[in-house]
Amino acid sequence: MTDLKMFVGFLKITEEVASDLGLSDLTPSDRMILTILWEKYAEQPEGFSLLFDEFSESCEKEGISISKAQFYKSMRQFLASGLIKKLGGDRSHRYMFLDA
Repeated sequence: MTDLKMFVGFLKITEEVASDLGLSDLTPSDRMILTILWEKYAEQPEGFSLLFDEFSESCEKEGISISKAQFYKSMRQFLASGLIKKLGGDRSHRYMFLDA
């Protein structure tokens, strides 16, 4: 029962923080993409690169399938919300988290 109590507590905290950050409407695909972006950020905090092909390979290892359209839709959403910013020109695939 302690594990369930802890799990529900984490869910409540997660939902509160998501709401505070304006991320409460994230889909499961958005969450997966955001998680992989954060892993890239941890490796290269001054700017990281992520192409769909590389992202897709990471997903395949985990048995997850996310379409190219969904990937870019999520990336546009993260850019528009100010969660990440693009480094370089329009065709660049380098990003940085804001307020990380």
